[in-house]
Amino acid sequence: MVTRSTLTSKGQTTIPNEIRKKMDLKPGDGLVYSIEGERIVIRPVKGTLLDAYASVKPKRRPEDFPALRRQTRKKRAGKIRS
Repeated sequence: MVTRSTLTSKGQTTIPNEIRKKMDLKPGDGLVYSIEGERIVIRPVKGTLLDAYASVKPKRRPEDFPALRRQTRKKRAGKIRS
């Protein structure tokens, strides 16, 4: 299947209806873009954040969650102050 769309001045394009239907894309669905050689590949993001749970291994085990929370609060406070 080959279809065509146009890029706007804001870098936006419309995914043609026949592709949206074939890929079962709905408003609000996520898309992932990758460059493979001379091609731009667009893939739908399926699933939720919970589906990705435990897909990234922690730097060390067991994680020190209280320390991570303190570190995050400190970083956020620094950004708010500046």
